Amino acid sequence: MSRANATHTEDRNCIFKAAALFLVLGAVLLLGFPVTAFAQEALTVYVEGEANAKNLQGKILPLGIGDPLKSGESVITKTTGRADLELPNKSLIQVKPNTVFTLSEVELEGEKQTVLATTVGSVSYRLNKFTGRGPSIRTAGAAAGVRGTDLTVYAGADGSTLVVVEQGAVAVEAVGKEVTLEKNEAVEVKPGSPPGEKFTWIGKQIDYSTWNQGKMEEFLKDPVAGIDRVALQLEIYRKGLADTLPLLRKAEAEVNKVYEELKKAVEAKDEARAAQLRDELLKGVGKDRRILFLNMRFYALSYLSLRRYVVGGLYLQMKSRYITKPTAPVYQEFLERYRDILRKYEETIVPHLVEADI
Repeated sequence: MSRANATHTEDRNCIFKAAALFLVLGAVLLLGFPVTAFAQEALTVYVEGEANAKNLQGKILPLGIGDPLKSGESVITKTTGRADLELPNKSLIQVKPNTVFTLSEVELEGEKQTVLATTVGSVSYRLNKFTGRGPSIRTAGAAAGVRGTDLTVYAGADGSTLVVVEQGAVAVEAVGKEVTLEKNEAVEVKPGSPPGEKFTWIGKQIDYSTWNQGKMEEFLKDPVAGIDRVALQLEIYRKGLADTLPLLRKAEAEVNKVYEELKKAVEAKDEARAAQLRDELLKGVGKDRRILFLNMRFYALSYLSLRRYVVGGLYLQMKSRYITKPTAPVYQEFLERYRDILRKYEETIVPHLVEADI
């Protein structure tokens, strides 16, 4: 059964459930305040093989043609699976086999931006022109800014990224450094590192399995350095979350204050004052709070995805490789790094996730 036949009655409001203000925002509806859901969606236009979607409630369901993919939801394909998604402006996203792809949103400079994220696997994009801010195409270790262009993004099981541009131009950024790619150019980015030297790529599309196998062989030559690189990227997400939280708490306190004033205005039948306060919740402190909440969720979920699909995969590789040599120094050193990542995840990330995330 496709997701089109599944019940999604809570999808639009699920994103608010992790916040202390969920009940407040629900009550504001009763006071005549229109809360707008985050609206970016993609439409599934083609499915082949085993392709599933993880929805906002954390359920994994078969993906079918005609199913929407909402902000915060993911497509997960197996070896035989692939899926094509269409954005509102008719841009096409082709999710290849063995891939985890997520559609989400952040807000930058007061403007909402779509994030198209590949945690592992490969995704091809045929992007038309966007009005306003174009999407950010992301992997564990890099972000690509585009408007109208054709490109393929490869996200390795070691956290590496390869971006290949077929048409147009793409700015690839990592750890504050940027490389601009044009037609038939490519660049590789290791996690927690700036982009490497760009190179020319002309010919057939890169085989993801072969490229990924090469990245894993490179990782196994020095697994401690490999997991250290991933840890650097995780720290970027963790710091982003830590910087956002105090601002979010302040904004929540301000929203609570305005909400209490709104209740009093409604009880006093002061329609002019109530309208002013609703506007403040929609465009002022309420908007600030929604922006910060979106960004907090982005950092927390980015850390979660990288830990689950990349760090978890590296751990299984090492456990299998050293199953007969569990006391090997390199394995013990790797485990020390791995446990430190898990500790930070439990202490600083899990408190900001909801049950459906995990």
